[in-house]
Amino acid sequence: MYLRCDLNVNGGRKNLLIVPRHDETPEHSALKLAAVLLFWDRELLLEATVNHPALTNCPFTPDLLALDESGAVSLWCECGNTSLNKLVKVVRKVPGARIVVLRESPEDAQATRRMLAAESKKHDRVEILAWPKEEFERWRRVVGETNDAIGETTERSMSLVLNGQVFAVDFQSY
Repeated sequence: MYLRCDLNVNGGRKNLLIVPRHDETPEHSALKLAAVLLFWDRELLLEATVNHPALTNCPFTPDLLALDESGAVSLWCECGNTSLNKLVKVVRKVPGARIVVLRESPEDAQATRRMLAAESKKHDRVEILAWPKEEFERWRRVVGETNDAIGETTERSMSLVLNGQVFAVDFQSY
């Protein structure tokens, strides 16, 4: 399902179309919309390919990417399930970036943290943010083909109205 979004956040406005890849679920698209809102104040790329100049040394692409003034990766964001192999390699190949994984629940975030800690000594470079229990399910039900959001966000919280429903969410870090 394509997500057409009219977003009015932090005093700015963007019209956005989120087009899922063939293997992405509606839940993944809902997480991606949440990540766009959380990292609103950054210039985000949603469709970066391995051919992007900032990704020349990396065989992977993120769900969301932000660059610094020099064109280097400043934010690498993954939504939902992400392979541990990918995260371990991104930690090595993109050393200066903030690496964030947005998960659906605290349990998912804790499981990801445990598995990542078992795979990498540098697991603390990956920040895992989680929706509070049951809030993601409510978010997923509200997200539709057409989405209108108005409100304020930080990189760890949102206070907004999406499609007529109020969301005041503080994301936990794991």
